[in-house]
Amino acid sequence: MGYDWLVEGSIELRPPVPLARLTELLGQAAFHGKCQVAPLGLAEPELAELVTRARWVLVPHAEAGTDSEGGPQAVEYLRVQDPGVESPEVDARLEGLSTVMGADHVFVGRLRYWGDAGGEDGEIVPPANGKSPSWIQIGGRFW
Repeated sequence: MGYDWLVEGSIELRPPVPLARLTELLGQAAFHGKCQVAPLGLAEPELAELVTRARWVLVPHAEAGTDSEGGPQAVEYLRVQDPGVESPEVDARLEGLSTVMGADHVFVGRLRYWGDAGGEDGEIVPPANGKSPSWIQIGGRFW
């Protein structure tokens, strides 16, 4: 594979989370320069390219409209394709996002992870209320 780890997939934020609620989070160390908000209305090929380049992308809710500056009002999905990311970084980002979203929002879906060195293959269950995500191995390890 060329990297130690790969984390990828999409998680729906239900209901969509107001982008204003996430602004401070995006400036924190776990996210700063490591997560991007996609432009509203981006077509799938361009969104896939952005995810490949930016690795962690918050995808706007198309029907929520824009704010006074033309930015998206709310975020509906988190899309990830991050080769080489370490598990503490994944945990910090998902915990931070969960905390800021609040108890009135939930994650729907899971991320997948693959580890090259030990043959790890599994799912990451996003946390609720700022708790740590669960890493569930579904593939075998090679010893």
